[in-house]
Amino acid sequence: MNIENNLFVPFKTLKAAREYVEGFSDPKKMPGWSYGLPTDMCKTGMILKKIPASVCSDCYADKGFYTVYPAVKAAQYRRLNSIDKPRWVEAMIYVMTHAKAILKDNVFRWHDSGDIQGVEHLDKIVQIAQATPNIQYWLPTKESAWIQNYNKPIPKNLVIRLSGSFVDGKPPKYTNTSTVVSNEDDATCNSYLTDKNSEVHTQEQYNGYTKKQKQEFDFGHCGECRQCWDSSVKNVSYHKH
Repeated sequence: MNIENNLFVPFKTLKAAREYVEGFSDPKKMPGWSYGLPTDMCKTGMILKKIPASVCSDCYADKGFYTVYPAVKAAQYRRLNSIDKPRWVEAMIYVMTHAKAILKDNVFRWHDSGDIQGVEHLDKIVQIAQATPNIQYWLPTKESAWIQNYNKPIPKNLVIRLSGSFVDGKPPKYTNTSTVVSNEDDATCNSYLTDKNSEVHTQEQYNGYTKKQKQEFDFGHCGECRQCWDSSVKNVSYHKH
């Protein structure tokens, strides 16, 4: 019997399901896990990367931890290739309903790096959300054409945020969006003011800290905020700093 192609053989362990989808990324500054893919395979992102004023020209996922360790990039490519496996959706559903790291906060972010690869990939994410209504999903994406032309219902627990392309640019025309702003007064996301203990500092306090103090506070955490996962928040603006 070919187990790979037999959809009636269920996953019985979290370990098996995680291995099937080639594991998860674990961004320490936000709740739960994510599923990072290589930025080299972003469709729109790779075009924007060549434009200096775009948000992708200075992508956080192309520097720091993401590039220091070759194993990180290798894992991203393994995940990318796993998406075409016949039981990828099934394995993902098993993980979402069994992993304590996800069930602790009941939230999941798709792609702390990379983006959706096409309508078929998007449809698989929709299927996962439909099967796990107790998990709130956030899918940030630059792929406007695939999102706008998707003709199936989007489940309420899947918040797709179409991301703006340029710093200080207008939000895209879509239900939920995100933008990047250079002026801190225009930012609605306070992660750059939120330390490792989930304490939100004032802008005045932040401006008064030395570089060393900022490193010790380890700013950039979500803390208790979940507005990116909240469909009632139309646009989230992140401070470019």
